[in-house]
Amino acid sequence: MKHSGAAARAGNGYHPPLTVSRGALLVAGSDIEFRRLIHQLLLVEERLRHARAYLGKRAGLTGPQYSLLMAVAYLQGETGIAVRSLARELRVTSAFIAAESRRLLERGLLAKRQNPHDSRSTLITVTPAGRRCIERLVQEVRAVNDLFFGHLSRPAFLQAKRFFGQLMDGSRQALAYIGSRESHPAARVSTRRARNGRAQAH
Repeated sequence: MKHSGAAARAGNGYHPPLTVSRGALLVAGSDIEFRRLIHQLLLVEERLRHARAYLGKRAGLTGPQYSLLMAVAYLQGETGIAVRSLARELRVTSAFIAAESRRLLERGLLAKRQNPHDSRSTLITVTPAGRRCIERLVQEVRAVNDLFFGHLSRPAFLQAKRFFGQLMDGSRQALAYIGSRESHPAARVSTRRARNGRAQAH
């Protein structure tokens, strides 16, 4: 007697349904390697946040404040960076930048001034005190980064940049989908009811 594929698999224990359908993400028809990648990404994110919090604490800052200080230092150029441009670069809201920069402004690590070319815009720069803070910390930053990314070769580094660039695009699309589903609960209920109706009709 022949058994269906599902029945045969059930005899060998539970095999969850595929959580992704794109063939490029499957290995021999299985998504187990994809699931492992998800777990690894989550673990690396947790470790990266831990490292950021540690470096921030060394400077008397929170993790997000440390990231903001470093971002301004790298992006300010000759005249400073606009809040909106900084928010866009970091993919956060202008309100987030305003909230996190407040402590840095109070400590004199950042300075802000009106954009002479756009009265609606504010420019942020790192102050001399902010530069000294970064320079005192940079040896520890290098030590952590050299260990964290020490196993990457140049080709692997370039490939990782490409991979995460693609992942940024895909994650944005996924969150747009989730946002649309969350903002239209009635549509989900209607869809579910329609599916149940079709199932009963069959």
